[in-house]
Amino acid sequence: MAEVAADARARIEAESLALWPALADPTRRRILDLLAERSRSTGEIAAAFPISRIAVMRHLDVLSAAGLTTSRKRGRQRWHYVNLARLLPLHERWSTPIAEGFARALLRFRNRVEAAAVQGDAPPIDIALDVALEAPVHLVFNALTREPGAWWGRPFLRPTATGLRMEPRVGGSFIEDWPDGGALLATVTGLGQDRFLQLSGPFHLGLAHGVAEFALTEHGRSTTLGFSFRAFGAIDAELAEQFEHGWRYLVATRLKAFVESDVRLGIDAAPPDSPGGLS
Repeated sequence: MAEVAADARARIEAESLALWPALADPTRRRILDLLAERSRSTGEIAAAFPISRIAVMRHLDVLSAAGLTTSRKRGRQRWHYVNLARLLPLHERWSTPIAEGFARALLRFRNRVEAAAVQGDAPPIDIALDVALEAPVHLVFNALTREPGAWWGRPFLRPTATGLRMEPRVGGSFIEDWPDGGALLATVTGLGQDRFLQLSGPFHLGLAHGVAEFALTEHGRSTTLGFSFRAFGAIDAELAEQFEHGWRYLVATRLKAFVESDVRLGIDAAPPDSPGGLS
């Protein structure tokens, strides 16, 4: 047991030390500060610094190579997000330990992503969509983190499900409640107040692992939701198709109806089943 603990401490130490070169530059630290506030495009980040756009892009490349940021192409722009999960070694080394369940979920996710990268396989599920919501950004974020049961429900949950609850903090659990227990749908692996939510977990995918990201951009009293979902592992083709349809329906129909019109189509309202669910 002592050897296992020593090995774990050595691993955490090595992973945390590997991050310091990327964090050593003040410009890169400032970029992380900006992304901690909300997701930003390359142009918006470059505009915040007196150096050239090319120099900023090089800093972004360093942060990305260190795993401290992630990005996704949307139209002609590339949007960047801080990867809070990558900061876990620093948190473990210099602060309090993350919950055991969070650590296990991250480990499973990292192993699957690395395996997919080695094999060169595309994710079996890779969804991305932008949804225009006529609602303020704080209301949308509240719906995502505080009231998931208002828009997420049957048939996209198990038939025995009675409710949903989320701990809106990094390492928090997203739980599907049952009369005699429940199931972990995902763990919160990224969180930016009113701007960004990342969930990583099984999502009823069996042996596979999924990552859902919700990035919010404010436009006055309106919000653009940039949603993406990727899953890694062995996934049945029919299940993958159900997930593609299910996520689009959940986000573009049910979530939209709730934040715009306070129409509850989730498990809290016990709606009639809709075709093509996830269960």
